[in-house]
Amino acid sequence: MGKTFICSQLADLFAHGDVNFEGTAIYGNWPETKCYPVINLSFINIQDSDFESALRGALAKAFILAGFSEVDDIDWNISFRLFLGRLRALIQGSEVVFIIDDYDHPLTSRLDDEEAFNSARTTLAIFYAWLHTLPGVRFALITGIMRFRDVFVGNDIQDLSMDPDFADWVGYTKEELITNYAPYIETAAQVLKLSQAELLLRLEQYYGGFCFDYDAGVKLYCPDATNKFFAPVARKLIGDKTKKLPVFDHYWMASSNAVVALRYYLRRKQLTADEVIELCRQNIIIDRSTILGPVKFADITDLQILFQSGYFTLKSVTDNTRELPPSERCYNATLTNCDIAAQYAAVLTSYLSNGVGESGVSVCFYRAQKALLADDIERTCISINELLCNFRYDVMANAQENFYRTFIALSLRSDLITVTEECANNLGRCDLVIATTHCLYAVELKRLYGDSDKKEDKLQLLDTAEQQILDKCYLNNIPAKGRRVISVQIVISDHFRQLTAWRASDKLKGMRQGFIEPVTAEAM
Repeated sequence: MGKTFICSQLADLFAHGDVNFEGTAIYGNWPETKCYPVINLSFINIQDSDFESALRGALAKAFILAGFSEVDDIDWNISFRLFLGRLRALIQGSEVVFIIDDYDHPLTSRLDDEEAFNSARTTLAIFYAWLHTLPGVRFALITGIMRFRDVFVGNDIQDLSMDPDFADWVGYTKEELITNYAPYIETAAQVLKLSQAELLLRLEQYYGGFCFDYDAGVKLYCPDATNKFFAPVARKLIGDKTKKLPVFDHYWMASSNAVVALRYYLRRKQLTADEVIELCRQNIIIDRSTILGPVKFADITDLQILFQSGYFTLKSVTDNTRELPPSERCYNATLTNCDIAAQYAAVLTSYLSNGVGESGVSVCFYRAQKALLADDIERTCISINELLCNFRYDVMANAQENFYRTFIALSLRSDLITVTEECANNLGRCDLVIATTHCLYAVELKRLYGDSDKKEDKLQLLDTAEQQILDKCYLNNIPAKGRRVISVQIVISDHFRQLTAWRASDKLKGMRQGFIEPVTAEAM
């Protein structure tokens, strides 16, 4: 998001005033009348396994850059507390500013190692206790994605996380985007051959949806991702003859600390198939304590990781808590946008797969989605099997049909493909309803139990699934809007733990079907 950008702006303003901000709204309105030494730290850059030593080095560098060159005279062999005491003596009598970005990275990157986590937490607690008692601190800002217990001390810390007065602080509102990016939006729409309305819709799908407001009213676009999308357009507007076009890619999550938090959390978990289904849910209900409550290593929950690290965002206040004070409200939450959903699916699937990295997972997802968009059901199933064949046996051992249903949905969802699980009408519930621009699929799954691999057993299940779709009139409550309506049946093999047969029927192509040989890891 925009936390790092805010940190760099404030560091520059406190250090130099508004001299570098001519042409912006802050120019001439910055209230400070003097400049300050700024201790500017980014904990995401402190990667050394010996965290305490790395923090000493980062502090020394930051103090030197702020004008306290006497740091070089401090004996590094003394304890960390004494080292901090020497720094305190250096700034005695001065007013200083502290800007600390990604304070929690040393903890989120150690969620798979409790001993290393606790060691880093102890060091951070000593550091923040020192910072809290420093005299002459004009201003201090600390950013991060998760709030951990026993790190900060004191009751005078102001948590801005869900404060409506700061709800639009770290992102662009839709109004700001439309107003300030008007020439970029016009040019991008032209080069991509989209209407401006279509472009704005896709920008919202990819980079919008963030909410940091206990009223769930202010929605933001990620500035980092938005700026990277428009970067080629900016070059065109200044006369650069670049051939590069704006691309709806996954920009923010590629470098976000949120990926680190989820990845390391999953490393120390042994998820069951039911827990995987829970993690794959697209909509959840979350309470305020989960959103803002400080957590201990042993008590971190899936929902806290997903929300505090930015994967899920507030959609609305639940109807039954809307009139309650903010501290008692619950919220409908959902995956924030396409940018995040794609990375989330890749991280989770990589955890389930043995040796298949996130980039390999993304490739398989792309193949499956591309095949579906081409109405190639067999190739879609094979691409999904390329991942299933690598899944951990301890997850797959007791996997039920709903596990496969959820994973198929996870694999196929994209900005071009909408997938709904257990889509109900007045007669029953269809396992999956999949909508693309040109096709609407009703998908029924059937499980082939035991060790059977006989074609006649697979055909019987395909017949049963097809008849069920006809009898229950699936899709009768969903407008086709000119799209082909296709009935799809898929058989899951208990023995191979993969998709083993398929059938598709519609008026244009009639009935198609096939049997799928088991995929092995070597075939990927």
